[in-house]
Amino acid sequence: MNAPDVSGTFCILHTEASLGWGGQEHRIVAEAQVMAGRGHRVLIAADPRGELAVRARKAGLPVLPVRFGGRQNFSAFLTLRRLCREYGVDILNTHSSLDSWVGTLAVLGSPRLKLVRTRHLSTPIRTNLPTRWLYQQADAIITTGAAIKNLIQERARVPEAKIFSIPTGVDLARFSPDLPADRSQLPSAWPLAPIIGSVAVLRSWKGHLYLLEALQQITQRGIEARLVLVGAGPYGEVIAPKIAALNLQDRVYLAGYQDDVPAWLALMDIVVLASYANEGVPQSLLQAMAMGKPVVGTSCGGIPEVVIPQVNGLLVPPRDSAALAQALVQLLREPETRHRYGVQGRELVLDRYSLDKMAQAVEEVYARVMR
Repeated sequence: MNAPDVSGTFCILHTEASLGWGGQEHRIVAEAQVMAGRGHRVLIAADPRGELAVRARKAGLPVLPVRFGGRQNFSAFLTLRRLCREYGVDILNTHSSLDSWVGTLAVLGSPRLKLVRTRHLSTPIRTNLPTRWLYQQADAIITTGAAIKNLIQERARVPEAKIFSIPTGVDLARFSPDLPADRSQLPSAWPLAPIIGSVAVLRSWKGHLYLLEALQQITQRGIEARLVLVGAGPYGEVIAPKIAALNLQDRVYLAGYQDDVPAWLALMDIVVLASYANEGVPQSLLQAMAMGKPVVGTSCGGIPEVVIPQVNGLLVPPRDSAALAQALVQLLREPETRHRYGVQGRELVLDRYSLDKMAQAVEEVYARVMR
């Protein structure tokens, strides 16, 4: 295997077993790019069949093919140990459960090599001894929100001093409030009505069904609004029949997966995330706020860390379509409030959630474990 041409301060090897493409994989690529831009050597070990490997290569990042899972975990363990020696890796940063097990075993017996685990989701963590052991072996754990940090501290019994909450940063140049809205992407028959939007993988726990029920209630009040759902995923086969059952075919547009997320956010007057489980600090809401959009979220996971009621948006209980409808009606009827929330949301992202601030925080964690 030809070694990629890499150079810099720390040599960081990210591992990811997932074959999909969502917020977690977006974070890995974005973080790797910005850290490489700051002079670090960054490598990504990923399954060559997965979308991460494809996207990382397109982004100009060195990708090392490693297959995780089942019997392949033993060969993955040997491969990782070899790669860490071959490339002089300083920090092995794992991301999912499978590669975290393999990575932890690969680091054992290597006193110079440091292990960092990034936990992206607020899914429940088992409290059994193997899971606790796994988390406790890391030199540091990075989470994408404070709620996940607290979860790991309580359930895995990891000392607070080893866990660092670092939400995913936003590319402020790409997600700009100055981007014009191109309504030609929308159905031609739609009237010039306010657009409610959501950007999320189509999974059950993202709460799309509750958002559809909220839209029906808004419609029943005689309010002209339309809904755009950006994203693809396994729950699409449930969402489409729900739209028909609620008689919302002329009010909902399923845009599918979109690479140009800023162009779609530019169309939206209000951005919603109706999740009821598993959320860290969601990238889609931070991106929307960076573009000056008012947001509505649920009090789930890390969402309350960035949606500040009556400041940059509104919070509602999860799985409560009536409360969600009421919040949306309030914003639909108050354009000045929408503008104020959008301005204040943009200021929050500028102050706390830029890519540079994320990279600086990650660098500080790496420097701490390398001391």
